[in-house]
Amino acid sequence: MMPGVTEPTKPPRRGAFALAVAVLLGVHMLCFLHFMPTAVWWTDQPILGVDYETHVAQVWRAIEGLDGWGRSWVYDVRLLAGSPAGVIFDADNKGWEVWTWALHRLGVPQALAFNLFAVAAHWLVLPVVFLSARLFGLTRAPALAATAMASLLWYFDSFAHWCWWVGMTAYAFASYLCLLPLALFYRWLRTRSPWLALAAGLSLGLVHLVHPYSFFILAAPMLALYIRAARGRGGAALGVRGHLTVLLMVAATLAINGWWLAVSLRFWHYILDSGYFGLSGLPFVLADFLGLTLDSATSGMIGTRTGFRLLFLATCAIGLVLWRRERDPRALPFIAAVLTLLALSYLGAYAWIFRQIQPYRHVLPLGFFALIPAAAAIDAAIRRGALRGLAIGPKLALALLAVPAAQHLISDVLYFTPSLLPKIAPLYNNAWQPITSQGFPAQPDYRHRAVTPEHGALAEWVRAHDDGQSRFLVEEPSLGEQLTWRTDAQVIGGFLYRNLEHSSANLFRRRKEGVAGDDELRAYFETYAVGHVIITNKVKSWERRTEVLEPVATIGPHHIFRTKISPQLVAEGGGRVAASTNLLQVTGSEPDRDLVLRYHWMETLQCVPDCELRRVRIDNFDPVGFIKIPAPHPADLEVRNAYP
Repeated sequence: MMPGVTEPTKPPRRGAFALAVAVLLGVHMLCFLHFMPTAVWWTDQPILGVDYETHVAQVWRAIEGLDGWGRSWVYDVRLLAGSPAGVIFDADNKGWEVWTWALHRLGVPQALAFNLFAVAAHWLVLPVVFLSARLFGLTRAPALAATAMASLLWYFDSFAHWCWWVGMTAYAFASYLCLLPLALFYRWLRTRSPWLALAAGLSLGLVHLVHPYSFFILAAPMLALYIRAARGRGGAALGVRGHLTVLLMVAATLAINGWWLAVSLRFWHYILDSGYFGLSGLPFVLADFLGLTLDSATSGMIGTRTGFRLLFLATCAIGLVLWRRERDPRALPFIAAVLTLLALSYLGAYAWIFRQIQPYRHVLPLGFFALIPAAAAIDAAIRRGALRGLAIGPKLALALLAVPAAQHLISDVLYFTPSLLPKIAPLYNNAWQPITSQGFPAQPDYRHRAVTPEHGALAEWVRAHDDGQSRFLVEEPSLGEQLTWRTDAQVIGGFLYRNLEHSSANLFRRRKEGVAGDDELRAYFETYAVGHVIITNKVKSWERRTEVLEPVATIGPHHIFRTKISPQLVAEGGGRVAASTNLLQVTGSEPDRDLVLRYHWMETLQCVPDCELRRVRIDNFDPVGFIKIPAPHPADLEVRNAYP
């Protein structure tokens, strides 16, 4: 038997354990089908909404690159006047891209393959937490308790729910997947089994492929285990073979992720500050405790519901104290993990470097890492008969405290299931009543919705009016992303704070709500060959721009304007350009004049035949520059992404 593991004197009967497993699976399935109905994911349409639109666009470009050129990145002419897709900004999406591409190659429809990644994130939480708990020495019953707690955290903790609902699915996935390589590493250090070493190395690489921030989740606990083993404490010293095995695990992680890391490093000079979201601080400790929302850019556009998280963290603290007193070897990695994740979550925003990784998001792995010590604490309390030894007074006090605790947890569950709440009786005069039965304003139920025909109406309009010779300026970020994968139109828009310099082409990043004078707007439209503007969050100032804009259509909440300029994708030198991924084809240009294309320059682009490329300045806002082809040059030529 492993040190630090206590087998129960009366193990649970097989039938009782099987029944508990069946109940847990059934409840988890009900929650899954409630929040993600089959019509949402078993379909030929990808899951849509907010960040999902960005990830669909990223996956579609990656698949296009892999199928067309054998590369995971491309020069994307559809977005931001030409920009590299598959570099840096999608570092958190590589696992999703590979998953979708691989399943699609096996014959699964592309959209369904994309959706199945989200489905896997919902379902693997159960086996991963159970297996990790077992590897850390928990017996079946407490391991199953940890798994049940994981299910509750996944669905009814507000930040966990927000992450997978809004589209931060890969991070939510990695938040609990990180338990597995840590558990395998811990078990390998105790047994030195080569199979465990292999599993630890592969799982470590794969979890970083799912999300690179796995490094910040795992670095402290794995380093603590490694240092203890290197010093020979708690077991035999590592020795040369042990150190070499650890190096091989690191090498496996780099090998699995090196292909995209190399590409990202090549384009690193384009990176911008990313410290806009997840910026918490010490006030968020109290806010999370009280269930208050301070900043939706930090904790999400969702009510703060932390009852389960706080309960599991409090129980975890008891478990860690017990392990520490008993000198249990499991205490070290979990203390290191919990303290590091607490510091990142609530202190990380005070340091510029950690602002770049949205530090508050680490409250999610903090919750998952609390589950195993919490389950161990509950198991220890049951085995030791902690409640049996209490006098009637303390028992009565605990029973009384359990009432408000249960009330709070049930309220958290009901927050996400408003359809179960009773309707409020109307006032005697049917006056407006802006509250729900919970006493708060009505909120979304944070369920995924099936795609309806209305979702594609705007895309159909854009396809019908796209001549390939002008661009669409799109104000709403997720709509901009959607149009890049639903249509072949050239779009300026998408995620506003894209951490690449190319995003400076977006008017709405330059000017809040796009507010600018007529002269500046006209110059901007001409510079980027903008033919249409699509406004979703209606601002009256756009309707007053009659000198530069005219309204042409309204589709749902989207207001479409035509610009009063003659957009030209060729700025100088004449001719016409046809754009497609990795390729600009110019015809009919004037060979004796310098040719300037209104597309972003990129170092991997190549001009053929017998022509060269230079970078030309755009304006004071956009540091990337456009493409210049000095005279003399052929009348007909191509600019290709040559790949290094």
